[in-house]
Amino acid sequence: MLGQLASVGEGAIGKLAQNPVTHRALEGAMQVKERLEKLVNGLESLEQRMTAVEQRLDALEKPKRRATTTKSTTAAKTTASKTTAKKT
Repeated sequence: MLGQLASVGEGAIGKLAQNPVTHRALEGAMQVKERLEKLVNGLESLEQRMTAVEQRLDALEKPKRRATTTKSTTAAKTTASKTTAKKT
């Protein structure tokens, strides 16, 4: 019984494979698959580039924050020194 069912299924698949409409539908599906793969690869590439840009931006922003902190600390020390010098 299972053997008969398998042979009927194989026959149906064979007929579908020979049908020109089915053939065109499968070709269309394969083209869509290829386009989606290209799109996903493109998105992955963009994501990698964006990550690299974000890292570069972070690297550029960090020294500015430190420089600002150093300048304000130095300015405060200089002002304090001048004030102390005037008192004596």
